[in-house]
Amino acid sequence: MSASPLDPRLTEHLRCWHIAPAGRPGTVALTGRSYFADGDGVTVLLGVSGDDALASDGGTMATRLADAGVDVWGPTRAATAWAQTLGDFRLGEVDGRIVGRRSLEQAESLVSDISSAMLTIDGLRWLAAPERDSKLVRQLYAYLDDARIAFDRRPTVELPRGAKVRPTARINLPKRTVLVQAVGGSEQGLEHALSLVHRARGLRLRPAPRTAEGQRASLARRPPRPLADHTPVGFSEHMDAVTRFLKEGTPLERPVTLEP
Repeated sequence: MSASPLDPRLTEHLRCWHIAPAGRPGTVALTGRSYFADGDGVTVLLGVSGDDALASDGGTMATRLADAGVDVWGPTRAATAWAQTLGDFRLGEVDGRIVGRRSLEQAESLVSDISSAMLTIDGLRWLAAPERDSKLVRQLYAYLDDARIAFDRRPTVELPRGAKVRPTARINLPKRTVLVQAVGGSEQGLEHALSLVHRARGLRLRPAPRTAEGQRASLARRPPRPLADHTPVGFSEHMDAVTRFLKEGTPLERPVTLEP
């Protein structure tokens, strides 16, 4: 067993674990007994406070679930399963870390319970729902294919300050790159598009009513100025103009001018 700063009162209980310093005085990292399905090893952090053993996953599980797109903080099935699993193993959660505290005599069972809870919770990654394209997005991709415009679907775009966005498509042209965000008629969709456009310049497409009267009524509910001033807006019935914009750089005109 490797030399470590582990309290000697625990040494005899943890002979099956590889013990290494954890970067904080009095805390060690225990590895070597369990592995996730992807091959990564399970690490449990352990320390001593008085006559009690303190153990934690160090926030590993919250990170793994977040990376997989699983939400355990909102009203979701994953959140319910997270809380249920911690309860089953008599553990708690502090600032996204799975934690437990028991007497020194129970240190081995505490470490095993933390490890088992981590393996159980890791299964929640399969609850990540696959992203499904809406009818509008499918129509956009079909249009780009028909127009023979090469594009990447839902690329991950890193912004200057480190934030990342995933627009509907990225079109790589010889002299420029155009980010495309397809937007439906919902308030949530519009807000998402506005947020993306504020952070990255691009083209936004959304369906429009087929009549001019319908366009005026629709846009009156949300004036077009914030949309058109930030980025070009292409209406689905004017796709010839959109094609010229994408292929030739021809500016898009304002789609509608509201009457006073």
